[in-house]
Amino acid sequence: MSIPLKPIRRVVTGNDAQGRSCVVYDSAAPNVNPGAIRPGTGMTDVWVYEESPAPLSGTRDDGNLPFSFEPPEHGGHLRIVQSPAKPPGYDLAKDKTAVPLHAPRQRPGGTWDKGGQNAFSSPVHQSETVDYGILLEGERVLILDDGEHVMRPGDVVVQLGNWHGWTNPRGESLMAFIMMGADPKA
Repeated sequence: MSIPLKPIRRVVTGNDAQGRSCVVYDSAAPNVNPGAIRPGTGMTDVWVYEESPAPLSGTRDDGNLPFSFEPPEHGGHLRIVQSPAKPPGYDLAKDKTAVPLHAPRQRPGGTWDKGGQNAFSSPVHQSETVDYGILLEGERVLILDDGEHVMRPGDVVVQLGNWHGWTNPRGESLMAFIMMGADPKA
């Protein structure tokens, strides 16, 4: 079940040729990816940086780069994720998007996946990243090995390369993620 994606206004500031602060971009974020990972969930990349420290020139729109679920290995991204609620009368047996839990498999971009997704839940996955997730609207449930953790607007999660999944059993959600490449051996 798809939800209409909310346009995300992006105001990017920088400096003009005289060194004065100014708005460089002010519009709906252009990098909108409906169904990028699974049907029904939309991801909007607001800004991506390839390395750290990030360049500040503002000469390129780093919010309109090719989509990749994973952030750059030595950089990061800011992404807004819009997820649908559990549909009324949901029947797992009729859900063509459902994938049962399975042995871990590595996706082409490097993220590990154990399945478990359905019309209102992400797959259980793990990536070599530090993720800051901030719930902006709705309610979302974080699934970890130790159980489920309900997140409400204003709640923040910091994920350190662990297995996790997300589900929306009671309503739609809007969540911001800052994901940065990390070293699992450090």
